[in-house]
Parts: sequence; structure tokens; C-alpha cells
Amino acid sequence: MIWTDQETKICKQLSEILVSNKAVESNPIGLEANAVLIKKLFEDKGCKVRTIENPKATYRPIIIAEIGEESNRPTVGFFGHYDVEEADTEKWSVDPWMLSRKDGRWYGRGVADNIVPLAQRIVLIDALSAHCNLVFVLQGEEEIGSPFAMEMYPNMTLPKVDIWVEETGYFYKTGKHRIMAVNVNQKLQAVIDSIEEMNTGLGRESAVRIRPMNKAFGNQGCPCLVHLLKDIPYIALGPNDDYSTIHGIDESINPDLLGISARHLVRLCEVLASG
Repeated sequence: MIWTDQETKICKQLSEILVSNKAVESNPIGLEANAVLIKKLFEDKGCKVRTIENPKATYRPIIIAEIGEESNRPTVGFFGHYDVEEADTEKWSVDPWMLSRKDGRWYGRGVADNIVPLAQRIVLIDALSAHCNLVFVLQGEEEIGSPFAMEMYPNMTLPKVDIWVEETGYFYKTGKHRIMAVNVNQKLQAVIDSIEEMNTGLGRESAVRIRPMNKAFGNQGCPCLVHLLKDIPYIALGPNDDYSTIHGIDESINPDLLGISARHLVRLCEVLASG
């Protein structure tokens, strides 16, 4: 199986650390701790990792991790961030800086945006890289408007990416899977068709939306959409849902959606690799 209770356990353990580090701009030590841990996690998975440091804020570098250099294989790019939004502790029903389980969900600041989706992708590197080359581009200032990323992303040296994958995706409260996509070509359409077929086989409806995921600072405030995407196919896949309340009080994620999200990501790579 692609995703078992063991993968969920590992994902939760990583997420617990990333949440507890309190990686907000007012806490540089926490941002640096997340950056250091994520860099090590990529290295432990066999990735080549490099960083681009902001001389004015060395504690939140851009992290680029790559695995696979086979020219005859497609390359999947993942973008995201390791910083999180501030949280008003007094308004939460649980400690926002400690991952808690309540009513079957995981609570904590950043679990949906985008700690748990990022942790899941790191856990899945072996399964994904069995089919495609991978490149991850992460920043640590998304929640303050990405000023350094906006400056650096246009000039970064990256491999040719066949499909960019958004930091997470979405499920409606009915269980319907929302697939967001842009620049749909024949390859991406094959991916979408295969994921819809998978969902149907599992008794889950799909809803395809030809647009990118909404951004806190608007799509023109996202360095990935502005500088990396261009005319490259894009898809949003991940375990967020209607109850996640990103940037809100009691942000949470449903761990039961990790399994289907893992299958979607692996299916993406399988279809691309099949030509």
C-alpha cells in the first residue's frame, strides 16, 4: 500500500515538531529550526539540497531540493512554504503550537497551510521518485508577502518542470474532491482523467476547476504563480477540506484524507511516467 498507518504516524511526528517550532516572523529561531529540519529531511531522502539565503534574514532561506536527474523521465515540481501564520492563543480551544487530536482531526497552527501537506510529500519522496524526477521549492516568508522570494524566484536555476503541484489541494465537506488545474495540456488532462477515475472507483465525486488555488495575498502576490508557473501545467492536490479554517481559529486537517491524497500524488507521477 502507498499510505498506511505507519506513514500517518511518521507524518504526524514530523508535523508535531514543525508546529511546535512556531515558525512565524516574530520568532526567527522557530523559522530557522523548521528550515534546518526540512533541509535534513530532504537530505535523508537522498535529495540534493541547496539554499538561497536572504542576507537580511538568514533564518528563513529559500530551500531547493532535487532528486532524480534522468533526462528521459518527466520532472514534477512542488512549491510551498515552511512558515506559518501568527495565532492568537486565547481564541483557540487548544494550544495552537502543539499538534492536538480532537474529534478525529489534527489541530495546530499551520497544519493545513501547509505543514501536514509538506510533511506528507517528504514522506512520499521514495514512492514519487520511483516514477519521476522531483524538485521542491520552499520559502519561509509566505505569510508576510514573500518579498525575498519575489526577488529571487525569477532568476533561480531549476530543472525543466513538466507539471507544478500546488502546496495542497481541497475536499468539500460532502467528500467531493476539488481538482484545481491551469495550463491543461494532454499530459495533465490524462492525470486529471485518471484521478477522476480513481475517485469514482472509491465512490467519491470529483469537481474540476480551471483556476489556481486562492492565495492570502492574491495570486499576483504568490511568487510561484507569478514567476515559476508561466505556461507550465499546474494542479492542486492535497488533504485540506472545508473545515481546515486556514489562517483562522482552530486550524485543522483530517488525517483520514492523507491516504487518498497520497494515492492522488503517486497516480500523478505514474501517469506522467507512462508517457
